[in-house]
Amino acid sequence: MKDIPLKEIMVARVHTAHLEDTLSAVEAKFRLHGVRHLPVVDDKNRVVGIFTLRDLGRCLSPRKTEDGYRFDPEQLDRFILKHVMTKDPLVLGPEDTLMHAVEVMARDKFGCIPIANEGRVLAGIVTQIDVLKFFAGWLRRQNG
Repeated sequence: MKDIPLKEIMVARVHTAHLEDTLSAVEAKFRLHGVRHLPVVDDKNRVVGIFTLRDLGRCLSPRKTEDGYRFDPEQLDRFILKHVMTKDPLVLGPEDTLMHAVEVMARDKFGCIPIANEGRVLAGIVTQIDVLKFFAGWLRRQNG
């Protein structure tokens, strides 16, 4: 199991953000797609950054409304993603192993790792939830 390549568990259809996105556009992507991590890509789909829902909360606190928590779009639009994202995040390749990814995620407390081909072109993403789902399926098969 430790030698399973990441291409077998990564999510290949990745929602992304772009360098010039405002934070209101990024917040809308988090909300609409139900994701917590967005790789930031350039015009050639190369990974240049990462931005998380937690990062968004560090920029601006949401307001509590009757429908839950909401961010003020005008306040968010004061930020440009390229200035608040984590630049040049660690990326792994599709052939890197699950064990390597788990070690990196645990050591560096990463919630996700973008998966990129040569030249940092985005190929997918692996999140903590993806890893947990994989292990849950494996445990089910062991007990089945």
